[in-house]
Amino acid sequence: MSDDALHSVVVAKKTVEANNMLSFELVDPDGTELPAFSAGSHIDVTIPGGLVRQYSLCNSEADRHRYIIGVWNDPNSRGGSKAMHNAVKEGDLLQVGLPRNRFRVPRQTKRALLIARGIGVTPILSIADHLKAHDIPFAFHYLNALGSPGAFNAMITGSDFAENTTSYLESKGEALDPKTVLLDQPEDTHLFICGVDWWLDPLIIFARQNGWTEERIHIERFTAKASAPLLDKVFEVKIASTGAVFKIPGDKSVTEFLEEKGVKIPTSCEQGMCGTCKIKILEGEADHRDKRLSGEQRAQGFFLACVSRAKGPLLVLDL
Repeated sequence: MSDDALHSVVVAKKTVEANNMLSFELVDPDGTELPAFSAGSHIDVTIPGGLVRQYSLCNSEADRHRYIIGVWNDPNSRGGSKAMHNAVKEGDLLQVGLPRNRFRVPRQTKRALLIARGIGVTPILSIADHLKAHDIPFAFHYLNALGSPGAFNAMITGSDFAENTTSYLESKGEALDPKTVLLDQPEDTHLFICGVDWWLDPLIIFARQNGWTEERIHIERFTAKASAPLLDKVFEVKIASTGAVFKIPGDKSVTEFLEEKGVKIPTSCEQGMCGTCKIKILEGEADHRDKRLSGEQRAQGFFLACVSRAKGPLLVLDL
């Protein structure tokens, strides 16, 4: 099966986890095993309307007959989460891609610290299960978001890692103290942290300032679509295969504007995180604004067209 292969799945269960939070259990229509995945993986899900969105797998990697995903009904949804909440029903058939992992547990991990907030708990649940199954010591700190208290509580309390988990309720004014959680950890501890940027970034900064090295910090981000870059730099892009030139306005991304002109670039997250819209620049210099590409990939001339722009007047794209 190729990396782009799609697999048909049936929605076996649609469960209300909390206010604005659902989980979906996806199974093969014929009851056969699904492609294997590793803890921390996500899948692309094609949902009603033709949208493709990425969702983390939150069940055990030992489960071969199902995928479980969590979907927060984001009030700023571009249509994906709303469609999953309102249009997808038990018994519906969906298409999913092969599991991919950018939040993998390194093989050398001897102990770990897991921190999550809100919907960020979904990949952490799978990682917690992996660590428990492999007898790797860890502590799991989960901050229940204000709008969805108790989300995935049943999954946690019924798991083998319930004893490793400390939960906090924002609705009761409870907070996670970075000093208590992040300080005085053994030097071989790996940190796995997932949530929205505004909550995530201060914790990461604190960890880095207090001795956590980059190779021990593993990050997964859940970020709403960036607001339009109002009055940002105007520049042109040239399509190498056709010679067509388009002027990208300051309030639209490259992917958004080109799609309006009939040039479709595959996208998924539209946040500069997943890498779906990675394009090679043949001429010009990118203003990188993504959270995905490595320094080597940038040096090779790649950029993510959903968020990044141009430093100069023109980019020639390998399209």
